[in-house]
Amino acid sequence: MDTNSTPAPEPQLDPRAALASINQAAAATRASIEPNTAAIYFVWAAAYLAGYGLLHGAAFGWLPLAYGSALLVGAGILFAAVAYTAVLGIRSGSGIRGDSKFAGMAYGLSWMGGFATVAVFSIAFSKLLSGGNQLVTGWLINAVAILVVGIMYMAGAATFQDRPMFILGICFTLLNIAGLVAGASAFISVFAIGGPVLFTAAGITMLVLRRRDNAGAVS
Repeated sequence: MDTNSTPAPEPQLDPRAALASINQAAAATRASIEPNTAAIYFVWAAAYLAGYGLLHGAAFGWLPLAYGSALLVGAGILFAAVAYTAVLGIRSGSGIRGDSKFAGMAYGLSWMGGFATVAVFSIAFSKLLSGGNQLVTGWLINAVAILVVGIMYMAGAATFQDRPMFILGICFTLLNIAGLVAGASAFISVFAIGGPVLFTAAGITMLVLRRRDNAGAVS
């Protein structure tokens, strides 16, 4: 028996392979706990197209629908999108602990609270101007709702350190200003076109960024 045999060398750690493994694990973890932001933006694009499309059709006569009914249906569509966003924001914190979990839950609840306030304001404002022009009422209510949207996206950007979200908030603030300047007879057209365009662009941007991050994790 040879007692002087040389032991087999231990395999050396490859730093690049280790880093790639860590990046892949981090990407998988983010994918499992983060909501699909691109899907959220595409849902909002569809909601804006449907909601403001109904308003436009009722206001300008190419849909057999009363403007008041279209306003209620459109508001319902937008509130459904708000609920979808809020639920995903709350659920995104279910797999994590600490400050990040609280931030996701608080942000989701803030969406719901903000638009619950808008809903109550809309009802009260509609009663106040019950004898006025419905287009004017919808125009002003819409300005308040989009103000909340812009603020929420900018606040979310500060909370999650998300620069694309901040840009989206700025864009909606500018779109809101454009709708106010356009006036009661044109604001629907501004949002029926501008809203879906902004959300679709944001969704495509998030898809590109997510694929780039995944590719970086694999490489």
